[in-house]
Amino acid sequence: MRPHAILALLTAQTAVFVVLGLGLWVWSGRSAGTFVTFGGDEFAIGLALAGALILLAALTFYGLPKLSEYLVRAQADNFSFLEKPLPFPAIIWVSLGAGIGEEALFRGGVQTLAGDYIGAPLAIVLAAALFAAVHFAKPLVAAIIFVIGVLFGVVYWQTGSLLAVMIGHALYDVFALWYVQKEMHRLGVFAPQAKE
Repeated sequence: MRPHAILALLTAQTAVFVVLGLGLWVWSGRSAGTFVTFGGDEFAIGLALAGALILLAALTFYGLPKLSEYLVRAQADNFSFLEKPLPFPAIIWVSLGAGIGEEALFRGGVQTLAGDYIGAPLAIVLAAALFAAVHFAKPLVAAIIFVIGVLFGVVYWQTGSLLAVMIGHALYDVFALWYVQKEMHRLGVFAPQAKE
């Protein structure tokens, strides 16, 4: 699939996720105008969240090279669209879409609505489980995605800021997607012998 087609599909997915998340938000009785709020502290929290996640990921990726290689190889099927490398602006676009769309749906929509019925802790777990499930990842990667989803859920619960988790998610994804793409090509995971 060509990069422009991939970007168009991911952009459409982002739009669908935002509409679904906003729909669940409104269905919960909340005003559409309060779905995402903008404040300086929300940007600061998002930047701090991203910084902490990027630091942890970098320490893991560079400090535990065998684990890093396993995680990169485990994602080869799901990231086959990276066989033809995406330019950095496209990585930013994909990451923004993931941060905005996934947080709108799973934190703003699912977690918020579920929290009204089952309480915040269970809603966080439910939203994080759905977040991990839609990534169709192998078990260890899915477990990591689940933990990250729980972290996003807790930050959202404590701050009430969807913008903060969107920023944190998007900026972290820029680093993670850049790193995974670079390593997949360095390790040759797309080479014919690697697919056997």
